[in-house]
Amino acid sequence: MSTMPITEQYYEISAVARMSGLSPHVLRVWERRYSVVEPRRSDNQRRQYSQTDVDRLVLLKRLVDNGHAIGSVANLTMDQLSDRIEKLSETSPTDGSVGSNSTNTVQRIGLIGTSIRQSVRELADGDGLLRIVGEFEDLDELQASVQAGSIEVIFYEKDTLFMEDLPIIQRSIETIGAVRAFVIYRFAEGQVLESTPNSGITALRAPIETAGIQMALGTLGEPVSSGDIREISFHVDESIPPRMFSPEDLMRFSKISPALQCECPRHLATILRSLVAFEEYSSKCESKNTKDAELHGFLHLTTAQCRFDMEKALAKVLTHEGIRY
Repeated sequence: MSTMPITEQYYEISAVARMSGLSPHVLRVWERRYSVVEPRRSDNQRRQYSQTDVDRLVLLKRLVDNGHAIGSVANLTMDQLSDRIEKLSETSPTDGSVGSNSTNTVQRIGLIGTSIRQSVRELADGDGLLRIVGEFEDLDELQASVQAGSIEVIFYEKDTLFMEDLPIIQRSIETIGAVRAFVIYRFAEGQVLESTPNSGITALRAPIETAGIQMALGTLGEPVSSGDIREISFHVDESIPPRMFSPEDLMRFSKISPALQCECPRHLATILRSLVAFEEYSSKCESKNTKDAELHGFLHLTTAQCRFDMEKALAKVLTHEGIRY
């Protein structure tokens, strides 16, 4: 007598979100950035998750909720994940380890941004009282990925900072129970910098190195000086040229170490990132501030032209160095 083959059950992403406690957004980000699971695709290209996938996601979420960075556990086997879960129960909640209550001395950090990652990682590697809980794409992913009380400090890299950004950041601080958020900015409105000390937010002018981050963490709860804002003027052209390089391109170029030991690609990429940030900032100011619209329109145009000239310079250097772009 023949038996019918057992058909494996598969689930849509909405069902997996309910079963695992992870939002569909976080599921997609974890798949894209960390390859935590590889769901199959239906005929209409919709994700379909196996029960094994769901079980793995449940374990991963529990570890992340207890202070493990997703990047550090994403590639573990199911047996290794289960071992980590078993060890959680062996840790006393009052022994001063990461994941205990707010009386411990460990500062648990959530990172949003690319430029600051290496500096914060280096600092955490050399200081047993600092722990990076996770690295996130944006505030939404941060809030959806961590349990309330699991992060005390947020480092948030945001090229431009406006008044309407402050309530959004404050809500994130309150939602996850953080103590403070450090926002690393390139350009900001003066009134924003005046408001941040009383909002639970400390604004730090980019670029910032490991020493600056260490100083900020060492003065947690105290206002950190944001520095002066400079005024810049350029020769204006008539139109805004298109961008030659994406933000990802500039980040890649800034990390290049050419064989000829020329550091120009790295320096030019750093300059361009600042120009792009100011170009976006001045564009928003042009529409926000009608009183000074003409001035900010001038700044927007001239910054864009300067950016385009520097992009051409970078392209020439990359070609000379034999670097593909």
